Amino acid sequence: MQTRRAFSTRPISTTVVAAWLAALSAAGHAQEWPTKAVRLIIPFPPGQTSSDVFGRAMAERLRRDLGQPFVVDNRPGAGGTLGANLVAKSAPDGYTLLLGAAGTITISPSVYGKKLPFNPQTELQPVSLFALVPYMLVVPPSVPAKNIQEFMQLAKDKPGTLNFISSGNGTTPHLCGEWFKHQSKADITHVPYKGGAIGTVDLLAGRAHLYCAGGPSTFGFLQSGKLRAIGMTSAKRSALLPDIPTLGEQGVSGLDNIHSWVGIFAPAGTPRPVINKLYRQIATIMSSAEMKSLISEQAAEPMALTPDQFAARIKSETAYWANVVKVTGAKID
Repeated sequence: MQTRRAFSTRPISTTVVAAWLAALSAAGHAQEWPTKAVRLIIPFPPGQTSSDVFGRAMAERLRRDLGQPFVVDNRPGAGGTLGANLVAKSAPDGYTLLLGAAGTITISPSVYGKKLPFNPQTELQPVSLFALVPYMLVVPPSVPAKNIQEFMQLAKDKPGTLNFISSGNGTTPHLCGEWFKHQSKADITHVPYKGGAIGTVDLLAGRAHLYCAGGPSTFGFLQSGKLRAIGMTSAKRSALLPDIPTLGEQGVSGLDNIHSWVGIFAPAGTPRPVINKLYRQIATIMSSAEMKSLISEQAAEPMALTPDQFAARIKSETAYWANVVKVTGAKID
């Protein structure tokens, strides 16, 4: 008996064909990418932040490994949001990337609200977080407090006379200070500066009294004894700074999720194969002793989160900061 084969005469959906062709195009694009120079926007001044140091180091290694220039373009302003908005509005082709920091991505939506010209969670695609920056409360030697409880007692004994500084309204140091003030009931006044380096000058001179700062910006001063750390704003002690107790250990709750980080972003809509290829290259770079050492020497923690892990972290931290802003009433003006 001869078997007859049945063939469907229904036409293939044009939508299915289009999706299939798009997938093939994206895969091919990823295999070839990059075929020209890639621009990495760093939304902070050159040479003044750990973000710039880490971003330039990553750009150089991506250039070396992928065989195309990764050109650093510093676009500072508005807490990093000017540069981030530029990337969010760029073509999603993998040739414009953002070196993003936690404050720009997770704090800005709450402090800027409708004034923020882009939505970090819908207009930027996370690629990988590659450096976690621990935060701590530091004081100058002129402040006699050796720990959090002693500082709180000092603030109680001299209400309204102590201040805490920040690198500007709406930044991580600002909200960290406001949250500490709320949780500890300390009567201290916020003094914003146009950048952490300027504020640190007054801190070292004793004109300022408390700074919630990232490890890279204070590590050298801690080593020299010019500043003293009185508590980490994390759930556990830093492996890089194990002698500094957390605020939770010292009786102040709620400040166990304050840190910064540095990561790479692309415009939303960038082909996933390109995102995945870039992530794999970053993960390879972060597995090298060379890059681990560079980041650790800056008092930060090297790592490599997948795009999905990074996106989940951003969502969680954005909710955390939204609550801090709501409870403290922190404003940018």
